[in-house]
Amino acid sequence: MKRIKNKFNELKKHNHCGFIAYLCAGDPDFATSLTVLNNLANNGVDLIEIGVPFLDPSGDGPIIENASKRSIARGMNLKKVLELSTEFRKTNHHTPLIMMTYFNPLLKYGLENIFQDVEQAGFDGILIVDLPFEEEQEVVSKIKKTNLDFIRLIAPSTPLSRMKKIIKNASGFLYLISMLGITGTKLAQSQDNIENLKNLRSCSKLPIAIGFGIQNPNQAQEFSQLGCDAVVVGSAIVKIMNQEISNDQIILETLKIVKDFAGKIKS
Repeated sequence: MKRIKNKFNELKKHNHCGFIAYLCAGDPDFATSLTVLNNLANNGVDLIEIGVPFLDPSGDGPIIENASKRSIARGMNLKKVLELSTEFRKTNHHTPLIMMTYFNPLLKYGLENIFQDVEQAGFDGILIVDLPFEEEQEVVSKIKKTNLDFIRLIAPSTPLSRMKKIIKNASGFLYLISMLGITGTKLAQSQDNIENLKNLRSCSKLPIAIGFGIQNPNQAQEFSQLGCDAVVVGSAIVKIMNQEISNDQIILETLKIVKDFAGKIKS
């Protein structure tokens, strides 16, 4: 069974909401990023999104954009993201990994080989932020040759008719964006997502994760109680790397906030 499906089955069995954490690969450097990645997996995070650093993001706010700048300045690229995942898989064989990326890095790497290489590096799914369903066919045909899940984003303004088209080729889980705007700039409101969650449930049996604008543990708890299958936390974790502190402090502070979020989401 696929790791993502297995994880959501496990969460459902125990009546738990899942905790999905986002990490920008290579921020602040490769070694620290790998240590934080392992800490996420060992301290309450159920699935991990590894972001491919990109300098022209359309959905990411300044926190993650700055993380990408730091990462790229240290020499991070898509090939090294694959190396990061490969290193992680040497000691962790159970935590699902999702590559979160924009389309351009994939295109530059080469669409003929990228999805096989992503799978071989230990990823379980891929989420392409800026790829509309109208342009997905070339990608879908290649992903279907692998065991990767194709995660799809659903915007809060998406009508039911378009939802049905977006999720047609989706697998693994669906990512419902909790608010209009970019990540890490304002707080999302759980009550604003009730209708979209209901609509998405009506047209898909896939698990649903909600993310964007979930910045503190109490807020994450509110979202976990909506009835979604997982809550995604990104900027609140990446924000720690924005501080002018040592890498050892980054590791300790990341560990603390992840435990705080896990305690609230799973309570």
